[in-house]
Amino acid sequence: MSASIGGRGTATSSPVDDRRRQILTRLDQDGRVEVGVLAVDLGVTEETIRRDLRVLELDGRLRRAHGGAVRVDLDPGQDSGVSGALAAQALTVVDPGSAVFLGAGSACEALAAGLATTAGTVIVTASVPVALAAAAAEESAVVHLVGGTADGRGVLTGAWAREQLAGLRLDVAVVEALGVSADGRLLHASPEEAAVVASAVELASTTILLGDPATFGADGLAASVPAARLDVAVVHQGVDEPTLDALLATGVRVETVGADA
Repeated sequence: MSASIGGRGTATSSPVDDRRRQILTRLDQDGRVEVGVLAVDLGVTEETIRRDLRVLELDGRLRRAHGGAVRVDLDPGQDSGVSGALAAQALTVVDPGSAVFLGAGSACEALAAGLATTAGTVIVTASVPVALAAAAAEESAVVHLVGGTADGRGVLTGAWAREQLAGLRLDVAVVEALGVSADGRLLHASPEEAAVVASAVELASTTILLGDPATFGADGLAASVPAARLDVAVVHQGVDEPTLDALLATGVRVETVGADA
């Protein structure tokens, strides 16, 4: 995984890094950790510990369980996968307390679960699965699902969705796409979805693309915004070279995550 995005993160150990190392050390020794005990012993709030656990889970280091977390090796079926890796990286650049638009897709669903543990954060989405992922977490954030006409994937579109977005303040827009067009624009499944994405990006101060190789590189029907409008694209190392080259050609900053990145 890349060490930083947009200048955040250095080789110097931070208090957050130290605390998470202590959590992993205890987890390795005991097989399980409890939120309340960690909060007292490490001198932070339970909310802070829950956020630490969620970030570590997205990074594949543990599995959250009721009241705490257990080692991943205690549940062999657990795999944070591509979506978790993309979400974990995105979490490093979304400040707590931000108003964040999340587009549709599995990486945005994983990010919603991570963001939902932070009080003061507002999640705005036009995706029913993303809203459900946030609601299923130990929710502290405010989750706002805009209205609209639902397609087969639970993505809400249309004039109603765009009008509701227009009345909101967004700090960050995090979106997924099916690829990049010949003229350097992000591609989506339908014109209606593309219009909602374009509305959200226009409102946001910062825009992040999450590139999942399972979908990024597919044939999209409709274009939304120029990829050059992105502040950063976080892509998994499995994205094929032609698609990655098309993205790089737009001049956007690209960060690659994954075991071989």
